[in-house]
Amino acid sequence: MPAARRVNVALALLVALLVVVALAFTAAEPAGASWVALAMALAVAAPATGLSVLVVRKPEGRQVGLLLGLLALTVAQVAAKETWLQWLAADGDPRRWGWLVAVTAENAWWVLAAFGLLLLYFPDGRLPSPRWRWVPAALVVCTAANQAYGAFEDTPFRAPLADLERPFGPVPLWIEVVGVLFFPMLGLFVACAVSMVLRYRHGDALQRQQIKWLAIVGIGVPLYPLLCLLEIVVWGEAAWVSAAVGIVSLVSTPVVVAIAVLRHDLYDVDKALALALTWGLVTALLLTVYAAVSSVAGLVVGGDSHAGVAVGTAAAALVLLPGLRVVRREVDARTYPLRRAALAAVDDLHRQVSSGRRRPEELQDVLRTVLRDPGLRVGYRVPGSSAYLDAVGDPVPEDGVPVLLDEARTGVLVPDRGPASAELLREVGTRCGTLVEVVRLRSEVARALGEVRSSRARLLEIGYEERRRMERDLHDGAQQRLVSLGMRMRLAQRHLDDGTVDVDGLLDESVAELGTAVAELRQIAHGLRPSSLDDGLAAALANLVRSLPLAVEMDVDGDPLPDAVATTAYYVASEAITNAVKHAEATRIELHVVRRDGQLLIRVRDDGRGGARLGLRSGLVDRVAALGGSVHVASPEGHGTEVEAALPCAS
Repeated sequence: MPAARRVNVALALLVALLVVVALAFTAAEPAGASWVALAMALAVAAPATGLSVLVVRKPEGRQVGLLLGLLALTVAQVAAKETWLQWLAADGDPRRWGWLVAVTAENAWWVLAAFGLLLLYFPDGRLPSPRWRWVPAALVVCTAANQAYGAFEDTPFRAPLADLERPFGPVPLWIEVVGVLFFPMLGLFVACAVSMVLRYRHGDALQRQQIKWLAIVGIGVPLYPLLCLLEIVVWGEAAWVSAAVGIVSLVSTPVVVAIAVLRHDLYDVDKALALALTWGLVTALLLTVYAAVSSVAGLVVGGDSHAGVAVGTAAAALVLLPGLRVVRREVDARTYPLRRAALAAVDDLHRQVSSGRRRPEELQDVLRTVLRDPGLRVGYRVPGSSAYLDAVGDPVPEDGVPVLLDEARTGVLVPDRGPASAELLREVGTRCGTLVEVVRLRSEVARALGEVRSSRARLLEIGYEERRRMERDLHDGAQQRLVSLGMRMRLAQRHLDDGTVDVDGLLDESVAELGTAVAELRQIAHGLRPSSLDDGLAAALANLVRSLPLAVEMDVDGDPLPDAVATTAYYVASEAITNAVKHAEATRIELHVVRRDGQLLIRVRDDGRGGARLGLRSGLVDRVAALGGSVHVASPEGHGTEVEAALPCAS
């Protein structure tokens, strides 16, 4: 086991022993027990010890883990002393132990010393620079001197031993000199806090992230003694403000230290720091207003404390909301400028899009600029799938930060190498949800219009091609036969009288040629509209499936139908059945046609191998779309194919 872990285990055992001692004295005298001290032991010392064990396991966190364990030890020894004093006053012999009471009277300063050392060595276990080497030793010496001075003070002990006589005689001169070190000690506490600022300015990105975590609560502990002095000056004694600042800072410190070392990227520290600074400054503002107004009111009304308190409270309440807005704006601008700039840019784009001055598709460029991430991409969700496309139609990865609108995921932000945290990207994603949805809808409409234009172009091309085919078929077939027929008839006319031509045979050939031409014309016409539809759709479909080499279950209802609807329905069924016979290896086909709710519904299902695909550019889709209908194909592998078409058909 490394030496650091062995030392940490020893510290943990000492903390456990002191907590047990505090619990024992509390149990022995519960009526007068120091519950605050016991609560501090359980809320600070115990968690700090456990977290120090985790932190010290990391090579870069060994020194910090040891200092966290030392902080737990100092809190535990204060708790043990306070509970012992309560027991001593109730059941013990205070005179016998007066010397120990005097020696430990100022041991709480060691908590601040341990915290100062933690600030000084955080986050990598090294001093900010060699010039700071004297600070740890000076801090320990000043704290020890302050405790020694407290042992020789001639002021009464604190309750519950206020009547206990001081065990030591008059204060020696050297102790009087030592007492002067109290103010350098306060200066050293502040210097430890300042060291974090210097380390932040010269540290790398990781150290800055870690320092931000400790800064959320770390400033409060060094400020505790200064707040105590301020309260004594203003109110004549230490009040609840300094106590609240110290307790909150101590309770939170082990947690933020552990997060900073173990999981510094787990949350958005900038947002948390801005929130802590905002409410800290607002609290200071309210206290200042309260103290100033209540003091002035007390002087005006002649010392009526109740009136002063009431006026001070009212003034603080009036200042709260406007003060909160101003402080939040200024803190965000200075501690989290990236967030403020990003949200302001999104809001500005939203306003300009609403007024028609800019396009929502500019969102990606705006975010790239304001978040300082040239590679950032904005993806818009494709309807009916989990895929994402950017504004120009290129695919975007799905594993980015979601963009939400009313809890629905409409897009995704995919950062590249920008400085924005995941939490900031989530906040930006939520703020730009409306813009992303607008772009997505515009892209969807543009794609739909493009598909409509393509479909119309394909239909025109199909019409042109059909006319060319008809022209070719007529020219090569029926037209040639009719020309030949005309030539034969002219020949028969010229030689009718001289008998040199077999007119009867020529007329027979002409009649046969005319029959062939009529048959070819019928075949060409059948390509435009099947002649079997003359007897209705049901008869045409029955004729279509009559000669198929597999079982067909047919249920057709809906006649009479408009000619265009019947023709399109026939072609839908014909193509689906042909594909089932040729490609699906089916043994059974179900054909159902029904007229319902102003639509003609065609469904063709087979038991083939499945895996069929109906291209969006197929002639069948275009033919159905031309009538305002729709086609859907379901063809899972190994489970057959089902083609469903719906054609508008007014009753």
